[in-house]
Amino acid sequence: MSSYFSFTREPFSRELGPHEVFVSRGHRELLARLRHAIDTGSLAVITGQVGCGKSTTIRSCIHSLDASRYRYIYLASSALSPAEFYRCLLHQVGVRPGRGISENKRLVTDAMMDMHQKGIRSIVVIDESQELPVPMLSELRFALNYRADSFSPLMVILSGQPRLAETLRLQVLECIRQRISVHYRLPCLGEDEVSGYILHHLKVAGCDRQIFTDDAIGLIYQCSKGAPRRVNNICRYALIAAAQADSPTVDADAVQRGLDDDELI
Repeated sequence: MSSYFSFTREPFSRELGPHEVFVSRGHRELLARLRHAIDTGSLAVITGQVGCGKSTTIRSCIHSLDASRYRYIYLASSALSPAEFYRCLLHQVGVRPGRGISENKRLVTDAMMDMHQKGIRSIVVIDESQELPVPMLSELRFALNYRADSFSPLMVILSGQPRLAETLRLQVLECIRQRISVHYRLPCLGEDEVSGYILHHLKVAGCDRQIFTDDAIGLIYQCSKGAPRRVNNICRYALIAAAQADSPTVDADAVQRGLDDDELI
């Protein structure tokens, strides 16, 4: 497929550099809000449907920061417990965990304050946060509380599916909810953005022209609902179908064949 269309690299890949990401309206808004939260707050909550680009946008934001002033810590949630949270933080900053959660809390506090005194702020991103149990979400209140609610050298970004927001509405989480400085639900691509998104990825892969027809783009939006990951999958299979048909363009028939062959719908 790549040789047929003379691509210089695999098109519609997730392996894009931070400067190669398509900047949609939602992406631009989320970047602005994240930068505000990093400058002024201690907790941000980012929600959105699967494949809408949350992780991509967060990585893009982190990459834009001065690496000498910020320490990026990534945690993937698998029902993360408070004890595991503190142990993971210590491992990430190169500190050997202690025997119990109380000692590890103290060690985390000391490590965060030490970095703060060196002019470094830690940014912890917890992905798939919709899986976090209520006790772990409650623990964030204490993890972020350093000086009587007025200061925290630790910034936490919770990224997850929409049910994360539903969980945070529980009365028992009122205290942590009050600490949220930014809450943004990232939308999928608008119908008017899909053509530009596809062309952007083609250009990144070395093709400077739009080879998807208008009908193909309309069908891709209809089937993907604008979710970038799904747009990528559909486009890859449609390109294969077009190449197999020896077609220089990708029409709606190629999109449909790709969908049928690979059972994407």
